[in-house]
Amino acid sequence: MTYLRPFTAAGVGTAGTVVVFPPSGAGCLRLRSVVPALPPGTGLLGVQLPGREDRLPEPAATSLAEVVTAVAAELRAFAPPGPLAFLGISLGAVIAYEVAGDLADAAPAALVVAAARAPEYWSGYPAADPPAAEVAALLPPEVRDSALAPYALASMRADLRLMAGYRPAAAPLDRTCLRTVSGARDDIATTEQMSGWRQRATDFRGHRVVDAGHHAFMDGDVLAGLVTEAAAQASAERASTERASAERASVDRTATEPAATESAAVGAAATEPAVAERAVRG
Repeated sequence: MTYLRPFTAAGVGTAGTVVVFPPSGAGCLRLRSVVPALPPGTGLLGVQLPGREDRLPEPAATSLAEVVTAVAAELRAFAPPGPLAFLGISLGAVIAYEVAGDLADAAPAALVVAAARAPEYWSGYPAADPPAAEVAALLPPEVRDSALAPYALASMRADLRLMAGYRPAAAPLDRTCLRTVSGARDDIATTEQMSGWRQRATDFRGHRVVDAGHHAFMDGDVLAGLVTEAAAQASAERASTERASAERASVDRTATEPAATESAAVGAAATEPAVAERAVRG
C-alpha cells in the first residue's frame, strides 16, 4: 500500500500543499479533523507508515532508507498545483528531512520541524529495544492508559528501530528553507535539543516557541496552525524565487539591448557607403 494519504481534493493546493510526517508510533488519519481549519487553497497530505491505522495488517518497515525511498518516489509522481512544504513532528521530522534531501531538484520549498531533537541525536542509535516502561513514557497519556496502548507501543518500537545506525547527511539542505518550533512545556524535545537543526539547512529561518507540551503538536488547533505556517512559508519562498527569476531575466534583457542596438547601428553604418556607391554608379 502507498505511504501518502490525501486529505484534500485533487487540484487543491494552489496556496501550498503540506505533507505531514507524524511522530513515532502515530498515524496520520487524524489530519482529517484539521482540514476545515485550513485557509482556502491549502492542500494536505499525510505520510502513513505500515503497521498502524489503515495499514495495521502490514509488516513494519525494516529500514529508514526503505521509507525514505518509497515516500520520495510517491512525491516525485505527485504534481501539486502550488508550492510544496513538509511538516515533520518529533521523529517524523527526521524522516521529512531525509526525504527532502533525497528529492533534490523536486525538494519542498519549506520544511517546518516541530518538537524534534536534531538529527545528530540519532547518530549511532542502537538497534536494541528500550524497556517497555521507557517506550510507554513517550506515549500520550490518553493512549498509554487505553486499549490502544499495545498497538501504539508496537508502532513506536518499529519506528525507533528505523533509526538504528542512523547517520545524517553531511551536507545541509540547500533547496529547502527550514524553520523550527518547540513547546515551552515539552520535556521530550526541548529548545536546546532542537538547536542543531539550524545547521541542517543553508537557509535557516529561525525558531519559535509555543505554549505546548510534546504531544500537543498533534492536537487539532496546534496542528492546523503548523500546517498553515508551513504552507505560508512555502508560498512565500515560491513568490521570492519567482521575483528573483523575473529580476534576473530583466537584467539580462537590459544587458543585451545596448549590444543589439550597437550592432544594428554598426550594420547600418557599414551599408551606407555601399548604397552611396551604387547610387553614383547608377
